[in-house]
Amino acid sequence: MRNYFLFTLLTFSLFIIGCGSKSGPDLSPEASRKTVKNLPDWYMNTPIKDGYQYSAAEATSQSMQLAVDKARVAAVSNLSQMIKSEWNGYTKRVQEETGMGSDSKLLDQFSTTQENVISNQLDNVRVKEKEIQVENSAGTRIYRAFVLVEFDENAAQAKLLAQIKADQQLYDAIKASELIDEMEQKVEAYRQRK
Repeated sequence: MRNYFLFTLLTFSLFIIGCGSKSGPDLSPEASRKTVKNLPDWYMNTPIKDGYQYSAAEATSQSMQLAVDKARVAAVSNLSQMIKSEWNGYTKRVQEETGMGSDSKLLDQFSTTQENVISNQLDNVRVKEKEIQVENSAGTRIYRAFVLVEFDENAAQAKLLAQIKADQQLYDAIKASELIDEMEQKVEAYRQRK
């Protein structure tokens, strides 16, 4: 009976281990030496240009387009975070020493939590550079995409200025309409007095 129990336990354990094993390629492999050697220059040295902001990102996938899309979304998210975001943080450190002299023990715990909230509407963002590298992960081809996005601050400011001018024209038109109404009321009041 005991052997039957051990056999059942061993079989069940192997079944659980087999079900928990990793299947398929690693879609987030560490970059190989070849990949690191062939990194795009703009990925490591993000361009600096007056009136523009840049952000680079990389992503991997079995699908080339999905790798590009993931990298683009990460780059735009990073860019948005650089332009405007709200940060909250919490840091906690606990230190405690117990015992005396050489028998004392020091407990030192440190924890930190950060939260970043991004809510921007970005226009005038475009993919400036894109590079795709093919890698092998567990015998399966995966694509590593590098993307550089560019935000044209001048175009954004020009659009805001155009919106302000359009609002001003609308305000002026409404004000003129109110003035015409006021004039008509005064003319009607004048006629009533006659």
